[in-house]
Amino acid sequence: MSDFHWPAETGSLDFHTLTAAYVSGQLKPSTVVNAIYDRIEARGDDHVWIYLVSRADALKAAAELEDAGYDGRPLWGIPFSIKDCNDVIGLPTTNALKEGAYIAESTGQAVTRLFDNGAILIGKTNMDQFGIGLVGMRTPYGACSSVFNDDYISGGSSSGSGVSVAAGLSSFSIANDAAGSGRVPAGFNNIVGIKPTPGIVSNACVSGGGCVKTIETVSVFALTVEDGMAVMRIITGYDPTYPFSKPEADHVALDMRPVPPKFRFGIPAGASLRFFGDSEAERLFQEAVKRLDAMGGVAVEVDFAAFEETQRILYEGPWISERALSLDKVLAQHGDAIHPVTKKILENSGRYSSVDTFRAIHRIAELKCATRPIWDDIEVLLVPTTPTIYRKSEILADPIALNARLGIYTNFVNLMGLCGIAVPNGFRADGLPSGVTFLAPGMAEAKAAAIAAEFHRRAGIGLGMNLNPYPAYGAPTEIPAGHREIAVVGAHLSGMPLNHELTERGGVFRGHTRTTGDYRLYALTGTTPAKPGLVRDPNAKGPGIEVEIWSLPLAGFADFVERIPQPLGIGKVALESGRQVSGFLCETVALNGAIDITAHAGWKNYLASKAA
Repeated sequence: MSDFHWPAETGSLDFHTLTAAYVSGQLKPSTVVNAIYDRIEARGDDHVWIYLVSRADALKAAAELEDAGYDGRPLWGIPFSIKDCNDVIGLPTTNALKEGAYIAESTGQAVTRLFDNGAILIGKTNMDQFGIGLVGMRTPYGACSSVFNDDYISGGSSSGSGVSVAAGLSSFSIANDAAGSGRVPAGFNNIVGIKPTPGIVSNACVSGGGCVKTIETVSVFALTVEDGMAVMRIITGYDPTYPFSKPEADHVALDMRPVPPKFRFGIPAGASLRFFGDSEAERLFQEAVKRLDAMGGVAVEVDFAAFEETQRILYEGPWISERALSLDKVLAQHGDAIHPVTKKILENSGRYSSVDTFRAIHRIAELKCATRPIWDDIEVLLVPTTPTIYRKSEILADPIALNARLGIYTNFVNLMGLCGIAVPNGFRADGLPSGVTFLAPGMAEAKAAAIAAEFHRRAGIGLGMNLNPYPAYGAPTEIPAGHREIAVVGAHLSGMPLNHELTERGGVFRGHTRTTGDYRLYALTGTTPAKPGLVRDPNAKGPGIEVEIWSLPLAGFADFVERIPQPLGIGKVALESGRQVSGFLCETVALNGAIDITAHAGWKNYLASKAA
């Protein structure tokens, strides 16, 4: 670790990088906080912040952590931002309406847990007013931009939250999502957005408990799925003080799981897969399908009609009336100050009757029922996060119709009680990012996260605006009692043909990492199933080879090792973290006729290149 370098201007804020550096003493939270405030100053007026915690106060929080010493809390020293519609004690909440500002006297369970776990708040972020919009332009504080091109929208309504993570100003951000606000900014800024099942994270922290209480949810932006799920494990849980919190939230599985060796994933069938003439977005989506094929996925075309009808109900039907419960008084009191597009939408809320509302409730129940057989046939549904991206000038010219287009793959998700994870998918020829979203039934976050994380890793693109490398997640600090670790490199990886030999013996997946750079990887000949051979070569100066760390009970470990066939065996493997673990190595005699695949940096990458 002596070669560790974290540039203050661009160093990654992912959890793995920061925590490893904190533990080793190579970084301090105060160093990271100072770097963030320098970055904020260097960006100038980028419209990200509605309220910025002072540098002095953030440094005070960092100093308190440093004085007490690293204590293993999962968010110790991790900087975060929060969408302005969420209350933080002692800070102003505006909902992007200056005239409606107030100082919060309380916050909810989710935010309290962040502070209790050592997170450092940087500030409150810009948003589409009252959370109405997917564009990030309906705000009196100025419109954010995609971090890759100032002419293009950042996405909304959680615009500042998304940009703060992508620009390296926070490690994660707490956002909100009713129609897609926790996913669209992820797609436009090369980050991850996790939208949980409504009700498993308490909305008690949201101003007034939220404007669309029946469906909206707190959401999380992060640089990786692993980071986002780490936050989810902290904030998820039943809150008896919030009426829409679900008791089953305490039992939702949120631990990362290996990807199944084979799985079926849905894609919208036929004309339902729309990009509105954006050929680059269409190309990248087709590449996403191929990447999932290489992971062991089988694409299944899904009749999308029920999802399409549901998404139209959100803004073209009576659901907009729910916002009237909390916003009619605001509209009457501050009508002249409300953004004109937002005002136009809110003024339509009174046109629907109670009959219209119940008709919509019944219709959504019918549509949910119609889609249940789909979920019996697939693990996840893959959709573009958005069909395209727009310039700010285009949104100004046609604000409502283009906003509606952006929501065709997002608006139905909360109404149907689904969960979703938006991840980067690559870059268009014009340099703008594009994303996809993995959707799954309610309470299936762990299943969607496993596939989404592996997909993101295989995309081979950097994180956020600075394109920092995907972190090599290593093993957690503690292993189960009576277990021994083992590094696997080929057919025993998650999703590979022999992975069951680990799971059948009680194997526990512990993380992804790489070897040091002095290893070579070969595709061996004459092995069934196909296997690689890992060999240490002191003359090699490669990228390091991707491995997975598993642990096995002692009896299972012994049985597993006993069954390993030649020319493979178990020896000590050096990891980039400086640790050594037992792992697969290959006898050099088996390299005659083998193909050197070191440049692919891993067995799965090599297999994906063959399938492309």
